[in-house]
Amino acid sequence: MTSVQARNINHPERRENLKAEKYNVIREAMLASLSGGGWMPFSELEEKVRAWLNDNGVPKALFPKPGSVRWYCKAVQLDLEARREIERQPKKSPLHLRLCRADSA
Repeated sequence: MTSVQARNINHPERRENLKAEKYNVIREAMLASLSGGGWMPFSELEEKVRAWLNDNGVPKALFPKPGSVRWYCKAVQLDLEARREIERQPKKSPLHLRLCRADSA
């Protein structure tokens, strides 16, 4: 089974090996959910990812454990931030995210 070495924006020296199939599904769902362009709280993003998984027929067996979707959302979020695909709103709590804009890269 292939894996992705996910980065962590908060700990650049760390890498997390994630199953590529799960990583890619969550990544696609997150990017699709953030495509509106505005800031979104992480909790709403997680809800939208769950809805996207359901709407796109992703088998529940892919994320069988309680909390696994949330864990993958957080791991992929940190990786996408490190790769500068998404960004967090500065000085905002709770965490708000959006797709990186071309002028902020």
